[in-house]
Amino acid sequence: MKKKIYIEFILLILLGFFSSLSLPPFNYVIINFFTFSLFYILLVRLSLTSEKKKIFFLYGWLFGFGYFASNLYWISLSLTFDENFQFLIPLAVVFVPAFLALFYGVISCLFVILKPKKNLSSFFLFSLIFGTIEFLRGSILTGFPWNLIAYSFSNHLEILNVISIIGTYSFNPSFFSFILWFNFIFIFKSEAKEKFKLLFSFFFNIWNN
Repeated sequence: MKKKIYIEFILLILLGFFSSLSLPPFNYVIINFFTFSLFYILLVRLSLTSEKKKIFFLYGWLFGFGYFASNLYWISLSLTFDENFQFLIPLAVVFVPAFLALFYGVISCLFVILKPKKNLSSFFLFSLIFGTIEFLRGSILTGFPWNLIAYSFSNHLEILNVISIIGTYSFNPSFFSFILWFNFIFIFKSEAKEKFKLLFSFFFNIWNN
């Protein structure tokens, strides 16, 4: 049992790590359909077997740590140009991602506490919580929105135009497609093939426009 938990811990960190590949300069948007969906599925499965709030927080924190540790490496690189700041490199490499990952831990806890029984409602709840916490993360303390998932679409300006109407945080892909569509495919298997076709044809068209 413990071995299985440790494997899931490593998986969560890797999911967060691979999610950062959706950000510039890579912009592999499709990755988030897999990483965030698997993150969601792990949380739902855990909610059926455990009631300990700490483990849910840890799951979210591990995902967040993998995500931020892999995309905020530039902070440590900027500290190498002056020897007076090199002692801050361990702080930048470990503590900054660890702090920002706390918000993802809160997302996991709130989702499990409030999670409704119906699948479709839980999809929307997870997206709403994720978007709300992302707003708080980008608003408090530094006021800097450290690597929002919405940045994944920086190469698709035709899609980002909607930000002028709804704003960056409302656009956050966790609010709609990243979690909702892909998990809908996994859970409602009877129409899986058709949904896969629609999903990937949609992204293929966007990618080639």
